[in-house]
Amino acid sequence: MDYSKFYTPPSIAFQLVNELNIPSPNKIIDICCGSCNLLSAAKKRWDKAHLYGVDINEHIVESIKFKQMDGREFALEHMGEFPLVVANPPFDYVEENMQFPKLFSGPFKDFKTSRLEIEMLIANLLLLKENGVLLIILPSSFVEAERFLKVRKIVAEKFQIESIIQLDDATFGSSLIRSYALIIKNCEPMNGAVTKIGSAPCKEFKNTIVFKDSISLEKMRSGNWIGYEDTYIDNLRINIKRGNISSAYFVKRGIPILHTAKSSDSWSPSKRYVSKKATPSVYAEKGDILISRIGKSAGQWCVYDGEKMPISDCLYCIKDVDGSVLKTINGRTYNLPQKGVATRYITMTDFVFWINTCKQN
Repeated sequence: MDYSKFYTPPSIAFQLVNELNIPSPNKIIDICCGSCNLLSAAKKRWDKAHLYGVDINEHIVESIKFKQMDGREFALEHMGEFPLVVANPPFDYVEENMQFPKLFSGPFKDFKTSRLEIEMLIANLLLLKENGVLLIILPSSFVEAERFLKVRKIVAEKFQIESIIQLDDATFGSSLIRSYALIIKNCEPMNGAVTKIGSAPCKEFKNTIVFKDSISLEKMRSGNWIGYEDTYIDNLRINIKRGNISSAYFVKRGIPILHTAKSSDSWSPSKRYVSKKATPSVYAEKGDILISRIGKSAGQWCVYDGEKMPISDCLYCIKDVDGSVLKTINGRTYNLPQKGVATRYITMTDFVFWINTCKQN
């Protein structure tokens, strides 16, 4: 699936632009403009603004001054020029690591990434004038995943994140890509500042964006924006581990290993085989609780009743020695939201948080 060609629907673009709290900008830019729907929505609100579009592919759009080039290169040449920047960058890996090393300066000087959307986020932030505003759409992994904790901390420390808006999974059609829109102001956040949390309806609807929650500045700076970071305390009391063998080691015949399976009413892991080169470190034993980590069955679990066997990295294993975990979750179904852009997954922290909610209920 090519995640670089999912354009913002005009109705969603208009809803998001209408959420911006900014005086009439004289210049608006999108350095990965694609369909130009975000720029067109901005033009409807500020008809006297000058529009600028940059893209690696050529575009001809009336009323937009267009330049064909890499948006990251453009950003480095036009730092601090724009009061309003809009973006729905490609979700993909970079073709070449550190192709634009000058991006990684200032607060990002010690940060490295292989993700194109993160490089584009940094490039878009560089374009902002003081107190300028960025509206950007990013995959849910940026907001939720633990691997992006460091960059979230950097952004929250140096910029005021005004809103985080979860887009409907159907926003980009049948691909069901999970994503968020962020509204970021180029100023250091003031003490007491909060970030609004909202959701936008699917493109077929015309309802406005609904804000139901907020996050404190302290939590934003911790990097734990949408998640269950407090569960790490309980995680110390629950022996939960993830398998360390990936599907790259799977063979037709070899060492048997437990692996995730399709979603079902009575879920249980499947059996695969790995080469002798694999060195498993996590094993399931009778009485352990096995959890599917990824895919449509993410969150489904069972009590293992077989011989000792290694598990793949698509499973979590809880050593429930005293039976307390099973007593807590017996007869219950994992029902918390899953993470992931296209492929769904849950973290160990998510499952432990769910166990704690079961204790409270």
